[in-house]
Amino acid sequence: MKKILIFITLILGIGSASAQVFNLHKNCVISHRGAWKEKGLPQNSIASWREAVRLGCHGSECDVHITADDSLVVTHDLTHHGLRVRESKYAELIKFPLKNGEKMPTFREYLTEVVKQHRTKLIVDVKMDMQSDEYTLRLCRAIVQAIEEKGAMEWCEFLGSNIKGLQYLQERTGRRVAYLGQWRDEVPDMHPDKVKEHGFTSIDYQNIFYFAHPEWIKTFNKRNIHLNAWTINREEDMEWFLKRKFDYITTDYPAALLKKIGYKAK
Repeated sequence: MKKILIFITLILGIGSASAQVFNLHKNCVISHRGAWKEKGLPQNSIASWREAVRLGCHGSECDVHITADDSLVVTHDLTHHGLRVRESKYAELIKFPLKNGEKMPTFREYLTEVVKQHRTKLIVDVKMDMQSDEYTLRLCRAIVQAIEEKGAMEWCEFLGSNIKGLQYLQERTGRRVAYLGQWRDEVPDMHPDKVKEHGFTSIDYQNIFYFAHPEWIKTFNKRNIHLNAWTINREEDMEWFLKRKFDYITTDYPAALLKKIGYKAK
């Protein structure tokens, strides 16, 4: 009987912890590289993540690369102080701290912060290589392994541009995976019919593509495609996407967008 009670207690405890994960902020606001701009914080820093959580964003996006020595790092650009991230060792990269004194965070350090709370999702922008499936799959596998080791899968969603990489993430994680299309250049795979053909159920296109193809929005809605748009910074653009009831709106100004929709963190 004692063993049975212990087992039941453990199950209830696991269920309770899992339920907490879904006590998410109910809004469409995704902070872009963390909530950095309004307070002058470094992009993709631990500080910008914490600010996104404090504000009450539904999600906060970060960018993940892999270094030459297989370290997963949270940074956007291909280079850091002249060093090409994927060709450098992590010890070389952290010789150049962020402007607030933080070192470039590893993805595992970022995840440690993420799982401390249960209100804000982490939207992982996997910095895939359009020309190299091999590099992309290496990166995707490493990211999934890190998330599983941290027990953080329920906190995470993904986005990227390499179709094979995205399909791997869909099959491996069961989480929402958004197709980015191509930055600034429209490609055939961005068309609603190709999105359907690839089996994607979520997209995250730059705003210019929605402006160019407003008819796509109706098609995506009919097909129950989860819609995200980036980077929505102008007030009139925020209103445009809010009017069309986008699921997510990614912005450098999350506090302004939260104020516009009248959302306050509780």
